[in-house]
Amino acid sequence: MPASYALSRPVRTPLLHRGLALALFGLLATANTAQAKDHITLGAGVIATPRYEGSDEYKGRTIPIINARIGRFYARTEDGVGLSLIQSENLALEAGANMMWGYGGDDVPPGIGGLSDAIGARLGLSANFSGAIFSIAATQAVTHRDRGLLIKSRVAYPYAATDRLMLTPSVTANWANEKYMNGYFGVNSTQSSRSGLAQYHPTSGLKDVSLRLTAGYAVTKRLKVSTGVATSRLVGDAADSPIVKQKTQFETLLGGSYSF
Repeated sequence: MPASYALSRPVRTPLLHRGLALALFGLLATANTAQAKDHITLGAGVIATPRYEGSDEYKGRTIPIINARIGRFYARTEDGVGLSLIQSENLALEAGANMMWGYGGDDVPPGIGGLSDAIGARLGLSANFSGAIFSIAATQAVTHRDRGLLIKSRVAYPYAATDRLMLTPSVTANWANEKYMNGYFGVNSTQSSRSGLAQYHPTSGLKDVSLRLTAGYAVTKRLKVSTGVATSRLVGDAADSPIVKQKTQFETLLGGSYSF
C-alpha cells in the first residue's frame, strides 16, 4: 500500500516499495488509528504488487504485519515507529521515523538503476468524525536527503458488517515535492544514455490517488485473517514519466495476525 534525481542509483534487493500494501495493512491491523488503548498485533501477509510504481509487471511478496502501542510509543508496518504527542479517542498527533522504500535495479527498465531505501522523519495527524477516519502524514527523508518529501492524506470508513467481519473502504491521495518526483520518476542524462529513454525532470504535485477495500475477519478474539484489493492511478507529472508503462495499477493481499 516510492526523491531528487542523481547520476546513478544504488541497486538494492527489492523488499516492499512505498506501495499500496503498506497502507492496506495499516488499515487491516486496526480499524481506528486514533485508539488510545495499549495493544500488540503481529502477523504476516502475502501480496501481489507492481514491481515499481508505473510497472506493467507484478510479483508476489511476503510482508510483516506490525501494529503495537505501549503508552505513547507506537510501531506500525505503514507508519514506522515513534511517539504520540497527542492521543485521545478521536484525535492523534504522532512524530517518528518511517521508511521511504526504493526498488531493485532488476525491477525498473534497463539502464535506470535501483533506488536505495531511505529513513524519513514522519509527522502524522488523524481524527475520527462520526466513524470516519481522516488522516494526513508528511515524511521527509533524513538519510539520502535528496529523496524529498511525501505527504499522504486518507479518508477511511471502518464498517462492522457482523460481529466478526470488519469492512474498510478508503480513499488516499499522495503529494510529492520535486526531489521526490525526480527520484522515483525522473530520468537524468546518464540514465537516458543507458536506457534510451528521453530525459525527464518532473516537478512537485499530486502523485497518485487510490481506492481500497479491506476485510478483516475475527476467527477468535485474538486471531484475525484479512484480505484486500486496491487500485491506484498515477496522475500529473508522475503519470507522464518515460519509465511509467501502466498508469493504473492493482494490488491484492491476504494475511493473518494475532493480538497479544
